Amino acid sequence: MRKLLYIGILVIVMFFSTAEARANTVDDSFEKATSVEEAGVMDLDIIKITAGITKKHEVTFDKFRNISGEAEEGMLITFIVYQDDLEDASKLYTQVVGTSRLFSQLIELKEGNNYIIIIAQQEDDKKAFKFRIDCKDNTIKKKLEDIKIDNILTDTGVSQRSSLEILVK
Repeated sequence: MRKLLYIGILVIVMFFSTAEARANTVDDSFEKATSVEEAGVMDLDIIKITAGITKKHEVTFDKFRNISGEAEEGMLITFIVYQDDLEDASKLYTQVVGTSRLFSQLIELKEGNNYIIIIAQQEDDKKAFKFRIDCKDNTIKKKLEDIKIDNILTDTGVSQRSSLEILVK
């Protein structure tokens, strides 16, 4: 009797786990397709940046940024990171794209304007792309999290637009 019970439970578990696996496979592929479309792949002609940078200028509170993308196999990709007037104190990251045709680089950001130059080179074809990420101080983030805009608007009678301008200053 116990054997029959165990076999029955095993069959039920196998039946439901198989259906679950099929459902997850279909959903994952759909989510991946839509998330890439929503995130906005940045096509820079010879490379595609799929994550980490979405615009020429961005603002963040994060101290690190992982830039990843796609490129041809054998391409040399160099990342140069520096701040406003500190080009001498720049950080250099270099990698060669492998057979997966994917690259990924973790970049450290400092407070202020961080300029990132990505140089993609394959044989004689060489292109450079410049981006700026403005890294804000975490104390600003903390202040913004602590402030309740509803209280500001009701206590002072200030419009929402002018209250936001006060917060940003």
